[in-house]
Amino acid sequence: MKTKNIIKTLTVTAMVSMTMLSTSCSDTIDNLYSKNKSEIQLNISSDYIKLDESNPDATALTIDWDAAHNFGEDYITTYKYEFQLIGSKADELKEYEDDGKFQRTYTNKELQDILVNHFGLTTSTVGNVLVTVTATFEGPKLIVPDISTVYLKIKTYGPKQFKADKLYIAGSAVGEDKLELTANETSPELYVWNGALNPGKVFFPVTNADEQNAIGPATADEPVTTSDMEAIISDEATTNSWVVSKAGNYRVTVNMNTHKVKIVEEGAVVEVDQMYMAGSAIGAGQIELAQTLENENVYAWRGELAAGNLYIPVSFDGAQEVSIVPQDANSHDIQDGEPTAFGQAATSTALSKRYWTIPAAGTYRIVVNTNEKTIAIYSAATDMQPKQVSWNNTTLKINPYVQEVNVLYMYGTFNSFAHDEGVFTGFQSKYNLIQSAANPYVFVYKGDPLPRETAKDERSNDVKAAVKFCTDNQNNNIYAYGSTASAKRNDHNGYVEAQLGKSETLVAGQGDNRYAYFVIPEGCNYVEVNIDKLTVVFDQK
Repeated sequence: MKTKNIIKTLTVTAMVSMTMLSTSCSDTIDNLYSKNKSEIQLNISSDYIKLDESNPDATALTIDWDAAHNFGEDYITTYKYEFQLIGSKADELKEYEDDGKFQRTYTNKELQDILVNHFGLTTSTVGNVLVTVTATFEGPKLIVPDISTVYLKIKTYGPKQFKADKLYIAGSAVGEDKLELTANETSPELYVWNGALNPGKVFFPVTNADEQNAIGPATADEPVTTSDMEAIISDEATTNSWVVSKAGNYRVTVNMNTHKVKIVEEGAVVEVDQMYMAGSAIGAGQIELAQTLENENVYAWRGELAAGNLYIPVSFDGAQEVSIVPQDANSHDIQDGEPTAFGQAATSTALSKRYWTIPAAGTYRIVVNTNEKTIAIYSAATDMQPKQVSWNNTTLKINPYVQEVNVLYMYGTFNSFAHDEGVFTGFQSKYNLIQSAANPYVFVYKGDPLPRETAKDERSNDVKAAVKFCTDNQNNNIYAYGSTASAKRNDHNGYVEAQLGKSETLVAGQGDNRYAYFVIPEGCNYVEVNIDKLTVVFDQK
C-alpha cells in the first residue's frame, strides 16, 4: 500500500472527492472486504484538560492514531485530521497527514488560542471538543473510509464567566447552611429566590465545572439597595458580600446575563415585566396597561370599563404571582381622579378580597406609577380631556376651525421636506409624536435618531436640522408650536439651538411663531412635547 503526499488545500479535498465519485460510476464499494477492516484507533493523553496559564509552553494534549489497514500496493491512503469545538460556528481545523507521524501535540497556550480566538469559546469555560481522523482509500475498487473519533473536554483559563452549574445564596443573613437557587424556566439566566433574611452578610456561591466561585459586590460590605446592584464573580474564598440591614422577607434576583443582583424586601418595590387589568369590570381575560414612552415607571390605559371589580396583575419572570390592589385591604373606593398609594397582594386573593370597585360603566383612564407606588383612576367626570385649538383652515375653508389635538407632526428642513403620499410636503408619519395614554397634553417621539439634513427654508436660506411641531399635516397655514426665536412672516425666520436634555419653551399659534424653529441636537432620538406647559425636550434615550 502506498501513502500519498497531499498538499493541505481544499482543492485536494475536491480532487479526492471527484476521484471517488468517478470510480463509483464503474465500480461497486467493496463492503464485504472492507467493512471489518477498521484499524484506526485514536488515543488522547486525557479526556479532561484544564489549561495552565502559568505554564504556557508545556504540552497539554497529545493525540495519536494507528495506521489504517494496508490494502496493498494498488491503493493510496489519505489521512484527514479534524479538530472542532462542538457548538461553535467557526470552521473546524483540517489537516492532511503526509509525513506518516500520526500524532498531534498542543501546548497550553496553543489550545487557549485555538479555543478562544478561533472557535470563540469564552475564558474560564469548559468546551466539548471532537477530534476525527478519516482514512480514505483510492484504488481499483471503492473501500469504505475508516473513521475514528474521540471526545474530550478542555477548560480555558482567564477571566471568570457568569456561568453556573449550581447557584446558592449564603452568608450570615441566610444562616449556617447555604440554599440553592433555581433558574427561571423561561429565562434560564435569571435565578429568583423568596425567603427570610436576617441582618447580616449575603453572597452567592457558584459551582462551575471544577471551579468554586461566588458572586458579590466589587467592594466589601456594600449596603443592600432597592436598585439593581452591580456584581462581579471571583473565587469563593475572596468574594465580597452585601449587607442586609434589617430582618424581613425578601425577593432575591440574580441575573447572570446582565451581572446584576437585586435584593428587595417584599412590597418595597414593584417588579414588572408587563402589567394587566383583570376582574369583572374587564370581563373575560385581561387587558394590558402599556408602559408609557415618556416614563418607564408609568403604565397607562384609557378605554371602556363595565361596573364591577378591578385589580392589576403584574407579570414578572413569566408569572403573575403579585397584583396591585388598594393599600387598605377593606377599601374598594377608586377615589376618582386622585393619585393614591396602592398595595400589593397575592394574585390568588385579589379577586375575592383586594380590588377596586368601578361604580358605573363608562370611559376611564388608569395611570400606575411603580416608582411612586401610586394609582390614579379617572372617570369621564375627572379625566383630563384633549386640548382644543382654533385656527383658520385653508383646505376646508372653515374659519375659525376648532381642532382636538391628538397627534403632533414634525415639520422643517431636518428631513429635507420628504413626505408620505397624500400629505403636505415635509410630513412623514414615522416622525409623528404620539399622545401619551397617561396625559393627553404630552406627545412623544421615541425611535431612530432624527435626521439632520439641510434644505432651504421659507427665505431660501440653507438651514440644517430645523423643526417645529404642527397639529395638521394637510396644510401649510396651520396651528403650530415653534420656538422663542425672533421670526416674522415674509421677513425672516428664527432658530433656537436646542440642547440634549434641556427643557425649551414653545410658542403656540398660527402667527409668526410658525417661522421660529428649533435646531435638532445631534444624536437626538427622543422628543417630548407638553402643549399644556408649552415645553419641549430633545434627548437621547
